[in-house]
Amino acid sequence: MSVSSDSTRRPRVSVGMPVYNSATFVADSIGAILRQTFADFELLILDNASTDRTPEICRQFAAADTRVRYERNATNIGAPRNYNAVLGLARADLFKWCAANDLCGSRFLEACVATLDAQPDAVLAYPKTILFDSIAGTQRDYEDNLSLGDPDPVTRYRQCHDRLQLNNAMNGVFRTRALRSSTLHRSFPSSDMVLMPELALYGKFVEVPERLFLRRMDSNATYGKGSPDKHRAYYPEDRLGPQSMARGQARQMFAGVSRAPVSWVDRLRLYGYVSRRTWRMHRVILGLG
Repeated sequence: MSVSSDSTRRPRVSVGMPVYNSATFVADSIGAILRQTFADFELLILDNASTDRTPEICRQFAAADTRVRYERNATNIGAPRNYNAVLGLARADLFKWCAANDLCGSRFLEACVATLDAQPDAVLAYPKTILFDSIAGTQRDYEDNLSLGDPDPVTRYRQCHDRLQLNNAMNGVFRTRALRSSTLHRSFPSSDMVLMPELALYGKFVEVPERLFLRRMDSNATYGKGSPDKHRAYYPEDRLGPQSMARGQARQMFAGVSRAPVSWVDRLRLYGYVSRRTWRMHRVILGLG
């Protein structure tokens, strides 16, 4: 399909790609988005003050395709804030985060958009996953098991907490309004693991039965993990350690429940559930080991 170059026209989907020193893989990730069979999208690349060839690579794509918009932060604001900031640039009613390491099959957007169009009570459509390692030359199918169709939001919330392991579904297509109403990403590792159950309070999650998401598991593509210096580059506002993470998780869970679009009865049920989860972490939160 043809795509208008009119910058004032709203696309159906905004794809947000936060990047930081991503020169090794970013060209492959951008190319996979530009080869989508569903072409009515904008690709928003927000560079978190990279010091490698990432800016040069991204600017070349932006110059060649009017759907690509490249912006750069003056300083490193950390990965969570960069993820949130690229959402702030979105113009479309549907939004997808796209990591600069991973690949999307050509029908990714087409299949997810069709699913959301057919199910107005769904807030997320995500495809099945393939985990691959380009260094080892291996790949394997992964079952996310995050199709959450129960009409009860509290049940969806609990199921998401119970089932969520590798958070591949966060790379699916969301309704933008739900993301902007949520707590989004907080400045500690694995905040996305708290955010996903919260988003299940806004609507159903639907799995597309095609393996269209390819997650890179190469050792040099591990996002934000490794040395203390790498941790500070990705989470400059976080104190490294389990106590900091546990406190952040507890605060985010309560904040997410307090703002979710649920009845007061369901909110009380959720507060009870979150209180029990927080109690199980109380020794870590208090620094008691």
